Amino acid sequence: MTDIARTALDTVRAQLDAFNAHDLDAFVATYAPDAVITGVAPEPIVGAAAVREFYEPRLQNPELSCVIETSVLFGDRWVVAQEQVVNAGVATETIATFDVRDGLISRASMLKA
Repeated sequence: MTDIARTALDTVRAQLDAFNAHDLDAFVATYAPDAVITGVAPEPIVGAAAVREFYEPRLQNPELSCVIETSVLFGDRWVVAQEQVVNAGVATETIATFDVRDGLISRASMLKA
């Protein structure tokens, strides 16, 4: 169930919190059933089942975390975030865009530095 009163920034924050808590169910719950994620795998990740399958082993890694350095909301649904993804103490700068509709991420795109 979605909370349509939740802002796009709230949704992205909930996604980040779930990622950092390594809570796969909560993480997947921030994505729409037909969500598309690009930039993290060779091919787009399409649909909640694929999001779960891709992120399950990653979220089992206790050394993986993410910090949003800054974020900007465009309109009421687009969020652009400058992130630091940290794995085993090594940080990778990432620019992430999120298209949030009805309280769920419908598209996410990651561009790693």
